[in-house]
Amino acid sequence: MATRPKATPRLVGDAATLELELPLTQGLSSSRPLQAWFNGPEGMVLLQESQGLSGFLAGSLSTLSMEEVFAHVLSGIRSGLLAVQHATGRRTVSFRDGQVVFATSTERWERLGAALLRLGLLTQAQLTQALVRVTPSRRIGQVLTSEGLVSEANLYSAMTYVVREVVLSLFELEEGSFMFVEGPAPMADVVKLPERTRDLVLTGIKRAELVSRLRRRFPDDMHVMVGPEGPLPGDEKLFARLADGLPLGSLRGVYEGGPHAFYTWLDEAVRGGNVAVRPAEPPPPKAPAVEGMAWELLSAEERYNLLLSLVHRALRDAGKDTDLLRGFLDAPPQGLEDAYAGVALAEDGRVDVARLRTNLSAGGEAVGRALTLEALDAFVSYALFSARNVLPPEVAERLSNTYRTLQGGLA
Repeated sequence: MATRPKATPRLVGDAATLELELPLTQGLSSSRPLQAWFNGPEGMVLLQESQGLSGFLAGSLSTLSMEEVFAHVLSGIRSGLLAVQHATGRRTVSFRDGQVVFATSTERWERLGAALLRLGLLTQAQLTQALVRVTPSRRIGQVLTSEGLVSEANLYSAMTYVVREVVLSLFELEEGSFMFVEGPAPMADVVKLPERTRDLVLTGIKRAELVSRLRRRFPDDMHVMVGPEGPLPGDEKLFARLADGLPLGSLRGVYEGGPHAFYTWLDEAVRGGNVAVRPAEPPPPKAPAVEGMAWELLSAEERYNLLLSLVHRALRDAGKDTDLLRGFLDAPPQGLEDAYAGVALAEDGRVDVARLRTNLSAGGEAVGRALTLEALDAFVSYALFSARNVLPPEVAERLSNTYRTLQGGLA
């Protein structure tokens, strides 16, 4: 998820200011002051001043679901505005006495022009012609009706369709933040939806469940290509991108529509043979990490030697001098001089265990093996102690954990 813009307090003497990053300043004006609802040092909420403001609810969709937000409005029969900010844009819903009366969206496919095209009430050429005549004081709907491109009845029908789709699309969101500001119900731009808001919420919940199932069936890394039945009529541009096949997530990024429209289109296209899908290629198998090897498959001497090689590799990868280990053999601790006489260090950091065992074999096989393990443990302890002084803490800690695992296997 994108990083949220910050509001930074600046304290200078007895004065204080709040610096807002640019994305937070959109729509703000010095002529429209903000009311601050202060909730202690944890935070505050800034709202545009309004005589009719009687309360607000704000939060994250990871904490409260859209169903719970709508339940708050419905149960209290509230009027006001719900604003939802998400990764790709912003949607708003206006309520009057707990019922949806209007909605807006910054998504291209949830604008009035796109809805008129989708409903077959306007051609692309007519829409392009009308958009040229749109001004701050003359909206697209006024242009379309005044020039006879769309009837008032068709315009209202399209607007009702847009409002309904914007509300239903809110239930498909998995991330985002919201704020409901209670206040006077809007008087302009009001439509009557074909169902009551409670029934609309149930439809939204069912739609979200369907999208969730289809997302699981069609993951983003799935490979998609043109199917045996060829492109669907009207979707030639979209199918052109499938000529060589591509990951599903890439196709989703260029599809003009929300999650519900995309996944239902994909489901129908796959069923009809227009789109073929196959699971993502599994990543090539990786060689098992040395640290993850089963210690019980190795002899005690091999375990110590393996740990020495891990320390050697960690030093090399960190750009440190691997001669640090050789220093132990050059000047063994007191009492181990004879044990390490003539013992060499291999290029991977392992020691010549056979020579070490020969040096300590005078007391018999069992005693010699015990002394060999003690000598190896002394070398490993030295290696870990010395490496801890030069390696990053997390690397040194991982090596120490491996050593503890080894000791546990010898218990």
